[in-house]
Amino acid sequence: MGLKIKWNDDRVKGATTAILLIGRDRLHRGETDDLVQESLAEYRDDPDSYKQNKAAWADARELGPLTKPAHVATYKNLVSAVDALLRKMEQNKRQSNSLLELDNYLVASLRNVR
Repeated sequence: MGLKIKWNDDRVKGATTAILLIGRDRLHRGETDDLVQESLAEYRDDPDSYKQNKAAWADARELGPLTKPAHVATYKNLVSAVDALLRKMEQNKRQSNSLLELDNYLVASLRNVR
């Protein structure tokens, strides 16, 4: 039987939180290209480092170190898009068969957030 990742699985919440936290950190460093995809790749490549950094970062809904207006706007749009996507996933009771499928869905859904 294959792996089922339901919309209410902790792995969905973990991945979306990682997108926000790592994405905010990447924005702060000025790394705006492929923000969602690169954030997820960083999360999957080194989850231990992410967990260590997460303890020092501000809450995912806060702006944290962002000061540039363009980065603040992008981050606010990303937070709104993630919230809307999570609601949509819950409403549709979306499931994924693997972490790769989940990541691809998140990237495709959030790719155009600016």
